[in-house]
Amino acid sequence: MTNQELEVAATKYAELCKITLNLKTPLGKGQDGCVWKSSRKTAVKAFERPFSYDTELECYQRFKDNRVIRIQGFSVPQLFGFSDDLLIIEMSIVAPPYILDFAKAWLDNPPDFSAEALADHAEKSRELFGERWRDVASLAWALREFGIYYYDTNPGNIRFGDD
Repeated sequence: MTNQELEVAATKYAELCKITLNLKTPLGKGQDGCVWKSSRKTAVKAFERPFSYDTELECYQRFKDNRVIRIQGFSVPQLFGFSDDLLIIEMSIVAPPYILDFAKAWLDNPPDFSAEALADHAEKSRELFGERWRDVASLAWALREFGIYYYDTNPGNIRFGDD
């Protein structure tokens, strides 16, 4: 999907929900889609691919079903609404410390990555987070309790309160 197509989908969702979006200043843009702030102070994320949408929605539904608002001291966005037709998820906006963006997570089973690939991922994450890497690893491990295998560990997705 193009940026314009993502905006169109988000705008349709906003109209259905009788809210407005700040399309001029996205909260975020990445490989999976784009996120805008709504008039009800929520984040509306439009997805480029159905698979990413399905994965992220399933993660937020698991958190909701288990009444999870924090994991290991990190806030988790709360599911507010969604549209399967438009590939839109509406969620609460969280302040650091937080973890977000579950579109690249694996559900119920870990990925079939080689030991070398996992070691490379761990090394890159150590470089990104420095002495905070142990906290990030503990957070990723805690997500497994919900059948979520999280490997998109980067400072855009995992923020500490003092960074």
